[in-house]
Amino acid sequence: MSGNTKLSWPVRTIDFEASSLEDGSYPIEVGLAIWPREDDPITVWSTLIRPTDDWRRFGHWSLASRKVHGIAMSELAGGAPPAEVAKAQNETLGDGFVWCDGGAYDAHWLRTLFGAAGIRPSFVLGNWAGLLRSLPERCRERAMAAVEEAPPRHRAGADAEQLLRALAAGIAA
Repeated sequence: MSGNTKLSWPVRTIDFEASSLEDGSYPIEVGLAIWPREDDPITVWSTLIRPTDDWRRFGHWSLASRKVHGIAMSELAGGAPPAEVAKAQNETLGDGFVWCDGGAYDAHWLRTLFGAAGIRPSFVLGNWAGLLRSLPERCRERAMAAVEEAPPRHRAGADAEQLLRALAAGIAA
């Protein structure tokens, strides 16, 4: 790693896939990627989220979003309930920053998930762009180029991992 690059380890990212981008959207998949230390491998975890009855009744499902992520409503029946997903995230991530590139969307889906679970997240969402701004210019440029070269797959685990792999490319000596 570049001598003047300072990261707080572990570095963790989160990504959501959702029912839509409209009001009433809800999370349908979450993915986490964790990079414990520079010399350690990145680990990835993801799960589909089973919608609550309220989400199904009052939420918004978009066929356009379904075409992007490829997740059918019928697949969500096999997903984990929100409480199980939220608890697993807290246990896996602990406290501190978890970086996301979805801004207000990811914040909304995190609040929706944890609200349905009736618990609070143990971690704080951080803005991916803010993390990149903390890097030296040359590292930031390499990381941004790595993201642009590998477009998102629109599956939560793969997209969370892509962010960490871009960061690794950015800080590589």
